[in-house]
Amino acid sequence: MDPGQPYSCTQWGNMPNGGSSQMVEDTGYDIWTLFESQSATPSTVFITHEMQVYDMMNGAGSWSIGSRIDQMLEDCGSLCEEDGGCTTSAGDVNEDTMLNIQDLITMVNHILGSSPLMDCALEAADMNADGTVNIQDLISLVNTILGSARSAELNGSAKVEYLTSGRDMILKIKSDIDIAGLQISLINDSQLDIEIKDNSHINQESNFTGGMNRYLAYSMFNQPFDSRTTELLIHSGANLEMDDFQLIVADINGDDLYLSHSQKGKTYQTGPHSFELADLYPNPFNPSTQISFSLPINDFVKLSAYDVRGNEVDVIFEGAQGVGQHSYTWNASSLPSGVYYIRLQAGELITSQKALLVK
Repeated sequence: MDPGQPYSCTQWGNMPNGGSSQMVEDTGYDIWTLFESQSATPSTVFITHEMQVYDMMNGAGSWSIGSRIDQMLEDCGSLCEEDGGCTTSAGDVNEDTMLNIQDLITMVNHILGSSPLMDCALEAADMNADGTVNIQDLISLVNTILGSARSAELNGSAKVEYLTSGRDMILKIKSDIDIAGLQISLINDSQLDIEIKDNSHINQESNFTGGMNRYLAYSMFNQPFDSRTTELLIHSGANLEMDDFQLIVADINGDDLYLSHSQKGKTYQTGPHSFELADLYPNPFNPSTQISFSLPINDFVKLSAYDVRGNEVDVIFEGAQGVGQHSYTWNASSLPSGVYYIRLQAGELITSQKALLVK
């Protein structure tokens, strides 16, 4: 058989004992016809996964063998990669084995939609492995290029207000931690000019494609914004609704902040927690009941009880509270039996539950 042709398992197995069925111990000349070259039998034969002879060598040393194996793996391509996946390192979006400003620019262009990444480059861009490439991955790449260590978990939150100013719209973002970057995706029929107030050290990039305005604000040196109150001006955006926006605000680690959005009395939140007052337990009760609620952002909270006439009869809690679940016990032993309303207020958000005290 000529070298390079595939040999079946039957052909290998049908060779006489001591021959090719024992490849490491050829006691005779059973495989001579397979690998004979210039009246000599090679000491090393390289076989591919397709049972083809890739190369033959006499007197092969460890360096030569290693070099041939590396070349075989390279020629094999994705079939020889673990799980058929990519070998590109995280952040190396231009696949040149280095992390630098080129990768940063390439990732920015992908996020803005001007030059989308594909295949292994796209996988490398998703640095936090959450299935999307956005400002969070961009900040992570900046940190990696700079060699910056990750800070402790910050778990920040922010309030976003959508305000009109003449023909323009102002996004006012009030955060409880430093902001390192933000991303806006905005649906509109025409291109809109978006700019951040102050923050001269912050890079701003934008692109308009297919009815989508995309905007990025970040620092190439991962320096936070000037203030924890950030304002963005959207020219000719007074008619926009907050539902038209997709906003991501990230900290210096590249983690997103929990956001509470409000416009003309309408509110909604992003993040694992919502503004919610759970059912009281027990209810009816005597004389105590458990009151649980959750907050999407850090805020000043007032939890109080009212009678049916609307009079405040007790303040159960008043003060600052963080994101997440909270619980308080209300003891109404000093009050008469009857219907009461538990009212929770956090900033502009208000909700209530009916409580029945039975003595």
